[in-house]
Amino acid sequence: MKTPEAEKLFLENVSGLLNEGIQNLDRSIQQRLEHARIEALKSDAQKRAGFFIPLRWTMVGGFATIIAVAAGLFFWLPTSPVVFPAKHIEDLEIITSAEHIDFYQNLDFYLWLATKEDSLKKGKTS
Repeated sequence: MKTPEAEKLFLENVSGLLNEGIQNLDRSIQQRLEHARIEALKSDAQKRAGFFIPLRWTMVGGFATIIAVAAGLFFWLPTSPVVFPAKHIEDLEIITSAEHIDFYQNLDFYLWLATKEDSLKKGKTS
């Protein structure tokens, strides 16, 4: 990267060359360039003044107010307490399983059926 001194020297050289070029121009061209420069500076000043339009600041203020209210409500309002529905740890398996509740309502029947099938299999193999 260029050092600040080298950059400053470069800008001075460029400025000097441009100033020499202006001095070699006709008086009418110099006046037109000066007029164009003044107009450019005026339009730039008008564009900068547009930033301070009250409507723009009203919009920014309104947006900031909405954000502040939303953040305030988010942190101020209490959240609903989490109530764990299972009173016993055995119920946790029922709640988290992918089986239908009908399976658990008829669980006694399925257990009885499994024991009968086991006893039948044992009876056939022996």
